[in-house]
Amino acid sequence: MPCVGVGFERALYATYLSFLPTNKFSYKLKGHEDERGTFYEFLKTMDSGQFSISTTAPGVTRGNHYHNTKNEKFLVIKGEASIKHRQIHGDEVIEYKVSDKKMEVVEMIPGYTHDITNTGDNEMVLLLWANEVFDRNAPDTFAETV
Repeated sequence: MPCVGVGFERALYATYLSFLPTNKFSYKLKGHEDERGTFYEFLKTMDSGQFSISTTAPGVTRGNHYHNTKNEKFLVIKGEASIKHRQIHGDEVIEYKVSDKKMEVVEMIPGYTHDITNTGDNEMVLLLWANEVFDRNAPDTFAETV
């Protein structure tokens, strides 16, 4: 996604969209699915990172990794979860209990290993934003258990 928020670029992008054929108004996302749930990258930007959405089955934990420069924002939009953090050189575990009953953004901080566990009885849906677009060749993701 190019920078389209202001000025000429905004006008140019609006013009481009207005000329799209009607059969190009929607498109399918490519995602990943396994026994834990699903993961879809929704929108990648040139200068503002990316947005993703995931689903997680009841009782499943995802994560247990940290980043050096990537920061993320998690928002549970359906279900309930426990989000845990631990500074990679420390022992203290910080836990946030979140749910769709109270819209609360939880920051994933560089240098903190983190995980998210679906603590509900139904599928949990998570909206994520990351400041960096995922790069398979340099993922900035390092496994470490909270």
